[in-house]
Amino acid sequence: MPLPASGHELTQPAIGIVYQRAIDAYTAEDAMRYHSELVDLLAIEAMIVKMSSRSDAETDQAILDIQACAQYHRDAVDRLTDIIESKQQFIWRP
Repeated sequence: MPLPASGHELTQPAIGIVYQRAIDAYTAEDAMRYHSELVDLLAIEAMIVKMSSRSDAETDQAILDIQACAQYHRDAVDRLTDIIESKQQFIWRP
């Protein structure tokens, strides 16, 4: 789930790069690592937004959007962790 373009000039490019890496990951382990990294980057993004000079309404909406994205990636990490820990054969990419 990509984050709407509203963030900091340093975190937005990093989020975009790591998001693409998560999509293109070849293994479940790689995907899990990238989704975890996205959760961390989104936490940084949320702090930047909280400290910004936006209106309260804009800040609140941006934080909600960031939290929704972070939850999506936390859920992906949870699902991938379950797959990895089950030690079952899993075909990631044909």
